[in-house]
Amino acid sequence: MRIENIREVKTRFSRYVKELPKSGSVLITKNGRPCAALVPVTEDTDLEVLALSQNKRFWRLIDDAIARGKKEGFVDLADL
Repeated sequence: MRIENIREVKTRFSRYVKELPKSGSVLITKNGRPCAALVPVTEDTDLEVLALSQNKRFWRLIDDAIARGKKEGFVDLADL
């Protein structure tokens, strides 16, 4: 993953987007701190998975469900 300053990316945004399939993801920094990422999207990219992987509310739900399963017991898949 490349790391680039936001000013550089803003100046040459089209070039960065065009090169994403070859170069891979770009981490964008502002004042030296990560603030965004450019990620190549291909026909194999699952956009829903990409969005959910970054969703804190989704992961809280998953963590809560696992904790509840450990406490109350999991349902065997065969019973579903």
